[in-house]
Amino acid sequence: MSFNFSPYIRLAMYHTWLSDYYLDRSIFDFELIFIDKGKMKIEIDGNTLIVSEGDFILIPPNVHHKISWYEENCCQPHVHFDFVKDALSETVPISFKTRENMSDVELTYFRENFLKKNNINVPYVVHPKNISFVRDTMLDLIDAFTFLDPMKELRMEGDLKTLISIFISESLEYNLDSENMDTITLLVRYMTENLKENLTLNDFELKTNLTSWTLNNLFRKVYNTTPKKYYDGLRIVYVKNLLRNSFKSIKEISEMMLFNEPQTFSRWFYNLDGRYPTEYKKAKSKKVMK
Repeated sequence: MSFNFSPYIRLAMYHTWLSDYYLDRSIFDFELIFIDKGKMKIEIDGNTLIVSEGDFILIPPNVHHKISWYEENCCQPHVHFDFVKDALSETVPISFKTRENMSDVELTYFRENFLKKNNINVPYVVHPKNISFVRDTMLDLIDAFTFLDPMKELRMEGDLKTLISIFISESLEYNLDSENMDTITLLVRYMTENLKENLTLNDFELKTNLTSWTLNNLFRKVYNTTPKKYYDGLRIVYVKNLLRNSFKSIKEISEMMLFNEPQTFSRWFYNLDGRYPTEYKKAKSKKVMK
């Protein structure tokens, strides 16, 4: 099972449901909801679910559902996202309608169900073992979405992938105990916070007190790749952002990312992207000029 995806995060916010709030709709994208406080009623697939503090909800695209207040106000941080960003991602809005009330154009907005396509069947609601970690990760994602941050995209992607891996792991009851799952998710956060350090597998071993064999095995179960490849993937996204949006030279970026020589940096970039940094920067500059 693969968790390699490049998401587009459409909305991330903390919202409180009051007694007069009600939704009857089918959404275009995925919505991930965490119940921080209170209760909420969700009617979906002919079932009525009463969700409460600590519950974690995932609603896929094109699934009719009703959400309403239940007994007390509900604080629910939530995220709307596409699993895979495409040319339409930035134009698709948040839906507040049922299919019957949508225009022909709106009916084309439904995103592909990434989970269904990959034969991943999960329930709509799980109750994670580490509630505080899920809450903190949701709030960090919302914070990154809301405020200007040079690492905004990386933080959001790292947080979302962590949340999705937790949701699926809890759903499918992986043969991965909660202690190891926590170790992996904390390691991902450590990676995102140290993108300039050029960390090695040995650094990951020291951070987790796990052997390289154990780390590689656990990471493949969760992310279908090795920790070093996952870390390099995060780093190259960060580097591309610098090449695209900063005035730093390739030599300056190379030094910032702790490469001994610009040539070593260029080879590393080419091995991951298929282009050298100069080619990437030139292509992006031409696109902006157009």
